[in-house]
Amino acid sequence: MVRWAGVVLFILMSSSIVWSQDITSKDCMECHGDQELTKTVNDSVEISVFIDMSKFSNSVHGDLECIDCHVDIKDLPHDENLQRVKCSECHDDAAAEYANSVHGKLLAKGAAEAPQCWDCHGSHYVYPTDDSLSTLFVLNEPATCAKCHADPKINRKYHIPISTAVEAFETSIHFQKAKKEGNLNAATCHSCHGGHNILPSNDANSLTNKFNVPKTCSKCHDDIYQEYMGSVHGRAISFGATDAPVCTDCHSEHDIKAPSDPTSTVYSAVVSKTLCPRCHEGKRIATKYGIKKGVVQTYDDSYHGLMIRGGVLVAANCASCHGVHNIRSSDDPLSTINAANLAKTCGKCHPGASNKVTVGKVHYTPSRESSKAIYYVTILYYFLIFGTIGGMAAHNGLDFLKKLRAKFKNPPEKIAYDPTFRRQIERLTVNERVQHFALMASFITLAYTGFCMKFPEAWWARPLLDWEGGFAFRGFVHRLAAVVMLSLSFYHLYYIISTKRGRQQILAFLPTAKDAKDVVHMLKYYLGFANERPRFERYSYIEKAEYLALIWGTAVMAITGLIMWFENISLRFLPKWFIDMSLVIHYYEAILASLAILVWHFYFQFFDPHVYPMNTTCLTGKMDEDDYREEHPLDFDRAIKEGK
Repeated sequence: MVRWAGVVLFILMSSSIVWSQDITSKDCMECHGDQELTKTVNDSVEISVFIDMSKFSNSVHGDLECIDCHVDIKDLPHDENLQRVKCSECHDDAAAEYANSVHGKLLAKGAAEAPQCWDCHGSHYVYPTDDSLSTLFVLNEPATCAKCHADPKINRKYHIPISTAVEAFETSIHFQKAKKEGNLNAATCHSCHGGHNILPSNDANSLTNKFNVPKTCSKCHDDIYQEYMGSVHGRAISFGATDAPVCTDCHSEHDIKAPSDPTSTVYSAVVSKTLCPRCHEGKRIATKYGIKKGVVQTYDDSYHGLMIRGGVLVAANCASCHGVHNIRSSDDPLSTINAANLAKTCGKCHPGASNKVTVGKVHYTPSRESSKAIYYVTILYYFLIFGTIGGMAAHNGLDFLKKLRAKFKNPPEKIAYDPTFRRQIERLTVNERVQHFALMASFITLAYTGFCMKFPEAWWARPLLDWEGGFAFRGFVHRLAAVVMLSLSFYHLYYIISTKRGRQQILAFLPTAKDAKDVVHMLKYYLGFANERPRFERYSYIEKAEYLALIWGTAVMAITGLIMWFENISLRFLPKWFIDMSLVIHYYEAILASLAILVWHFYFQFFDPHVYPMNTTCLTGKMDEDDYREEHPLDFDRAIKEGK
């Protein structure tokens, strides 16, 4: 129901007025200038039909008269139900594009929700798109599109798959550049989807069709487009490969973020974790296009991959070596991973890297075909770990059973311990005990931090990762512990050379033919073929084996660790495969050493029935006279003869 109060008043003032082409906007404003003027549509909704002439005058249609658009008005007062304005009579090109668009086709089918010209541009207050009052101004356009595309009912009815497109776009770098930096040329909805010619993405002519996306983005990013089209991905797209990635596959569609944004799909921490693996880890795509398999896994296990998994943002990811938009095959002279360019590529992070980086595989796997040296080293360590630790476990298992049976068969007498009555024999000096504790602390720290770097996702690594906040501190602690152990090693070398006590100790640790005989004798004793244990010197084969293993392990870990620590120097003189092999040796040697400590050293320190719950010699430096006589009878007898 229209309030015709103004019209009635006007008729009372005029006897009989009839207009045709002489009707002016001023005449129309006699009624539509009333701010309270409304009409009812759909029998229930009351809307305002007030026209603010000052706003209309500043619009792009400000110089038009009302009847230029409302052509069916012949006289006043006019009929309440006017014809829809036909914008096509003035904008025929836009109308033709619209008619062929997804919106135009919906309208032709009678879809009530199909947007028409005024739904996007406004009706009376149409402004240029660079005017902040325009509904299509760069900051306003998302809200205009959201009137339909953020409506769940419309999305469900017309099977629009992305219901949060506008919401996502408003977080994008494109919208934020316009909002925060005032960049009026920033991309908005129509930049990618088109204005009047919006087509569904499965239409070959659509700007968002997969094969057209690179060209669409090139309107703003032409230099990148040129790089991309020369890449393996761009060439694949030009040949019609539907699986080849285009801009939106990597950068996403609506919520495109800057690479420096942690939520970006191309953020350095996620490129190698999720982005590239989507295709390069997929069996179907790898098989279809002959992509080398296992490259993601080999990267994850590499030094760079471990750093990325540990949260280091500056570590090299896939793009660091292969390029971003200019990814080419390794046999392409322009490729960053071509043999002629590889030293330069590595040199971006490793100044001074020589051409030796081209020797061997980059994505190596321990196989005869890929990296023979690493393959045989890996196999060797498998035998060492299973053989050595298995032998230790079997030896200690037999020892445990033998001592346990003896303990139950002949329980020791319960007598009060009197330190003044039972003599204590010095086993370790204060100096040696300090060395032992420094070794213990540095080894435990090295083992824990090292395995945390290798397995950053493990639950037992989380406390350190959560506390430290990144790979850098974990690596710092690891290297600090390494410095402590190396310093201790040099001091220990000085100690055994320059002091009488040290020389005596190292001589006592030297293996002899008797040690081999003692091993055989001990096994016979364990299995019941000998009635007595072998008589040991100051150090048995058990302690000698552990000491020699410590020397060997420290040397191996130090050499391989230093090669990786000072990788820039290493890359000047060593091929990359040698550094990769150092990482493999460092890892497996750490496993071997850690298991040896747990299975061998901890058994004799804590779980041996004769010392349970703990051998306190490492704390006091002394052993009870009876225990020493039993464990090291030959050395005890010698000490008695010498009057010690």
